[in-house]
Amino acid sequence: MGDRAELTSFGRQDFLAFGREYGISYRFPGVDTPDDDSTIARGWIDETPLPSGFRFTHSDLTISHSYESVSLGHAPLLMVIVLEGCIRLSIGAVERELGSGMAASLQLRPEYALAAYQPAGQRLKTIVLAFDPGGPLPSQTEQGPLRALLRGVQDPVVLWDVPPVLMAALEQSLGVRLPELQKTLVLEGLALQLVGYGLPEQVPAIERKSRASTQEHQRLEAIRQLLEFAPTENYSLTDLASRAAMSPSSLRSKFRATYGLSVFGYLRKCRLNLAWHYLEQGYSVQQAAHRSGYRHATNFATAFRRQFGVSPKTVV
Repeated sequence: MGDRAELTSFGRQDFLAFGREYGISYRFPGVDTPDDDSTIARGWIDETPLPSGFRFTHSDLTISHSYESVSLGHAPLLMVIVLEGCIRLSIGAVERELGSGMAASLQLRPEYALAAYQPAGQRLKTIVLAFDPGGPLPSQTEQGPLRALLRGVQDPVVLWDVPPVLMAALEQSLGVRLPELQKTLVLEGLALQLVGYGLPEQVPAIERKSRASTQEHQRLEAIRQLLEFAPTENYSLTDLASRAAMSPSSLRSKFRATYGLSVFGYLRKCRLNLAWHYLEQGYSVQQAAHRSGYRHATNFATAFRRQFGVSPKTVV
């Protein structure tokens, strides 16, 4: 969208054109009409495709009008790193806020759109690292440690703090102008460091708790993420079992063996965690109950006390 050699003013049409190219929908609460092409942000955005399959996007923008972006594409790994400023991210019912020195690692899927809100009146410096959504995972990493790390990703959004030594390396390296070939090598090295810190190697809990096959693991994880991302929907065991290509009894037993909770026990946990978040934001008990999928505030209050040991009124 821009050249970092000089500052560029980006209006509504510039963002929409960028969105058409990369499958991103933009909304501009501060811009009243579609014909209004007022400056949304000023600065530069530098994109570099890397041989490993990453797309490294480094941007430095002064935000004049708040805007929202919704990514509808697919990426087996997406990282958002905030060098300065703040961004609020949400995937379904999962919301996270990133400040300076913070990062988020996630898997981008069409069925779970990633929404990002960038407040006005700030200088926002970010790095977005993603596998090319238009192609498969590159062959050189297909069987390597990176592939193994991607298989271990369980949470919809993983927040982590960028180590100070890496923050310093990012600031120093990204501030140097280099010929294209050298720049590519430097960014490749930074990308691998970010992945190394953002996806710590661990043995997935499902391999320790369950005897389900690899394909069953994947189907169970799809159900878990569905409940995590969209806990306010109405589910039946029959429907979920159909999605997982299992019988209801098989889903019930394998889900508990894998995650230590029943299907609906896990759903209840997700709903109550979401409700706690709403209460912290200032919503009333009644509002938090309805927004997290409960029809009756009394049932919600009982479940909340059992889960957290306190009344929801103490959180308001």
